[in-house]
Amino acid sequence: MPDFTARYRFEFRLLAWAESLSRALCGSRNSFFVGIRDDGSPRRVYVSRPGVPIEGARKAALAETHSRWFHYSPHDVAGSGYLEWLGLPESTVTTWLEGPLEPADYVDVRSTDIRTGWPEAWRARVG
Repeated sequence: MPDFTARYRFEFRLLAWAESLSRALCGSRNSFFVGIRDDGSPRRVYVSRPGVPIEGARKAALAETHSRWFHYSPHDVAGSGYLEWLGLPESTVTTWLEGPLEPADYVDVRSTDIRTGWPEAWRARVG
């Protein structure tokens, strides 16, 4: 089992959204990568075959092609996976989550610390 690094509710909310989108598109939890335009809208969505994650050189090549992006890769257990993004605007996230991020989304679940603002670059193992 991977070491989980998730600390904030926004990570868990995004994982749930990504898992749901993957199931809706593919009928299973498949890895995907979204290239994002400068205005925050999706440019391209790349979805892997079942059991073939987007990682390593393939992910690096996609990341080089897009200045803004979001990546999801499921782990073996439902409700867990890897998230990473670069240049992802909060406005895009609130569209995907169908609502605003709340102050509770920025509270560290491992302590009482509170994060200030949306991180436009991030990575986390959620589970």
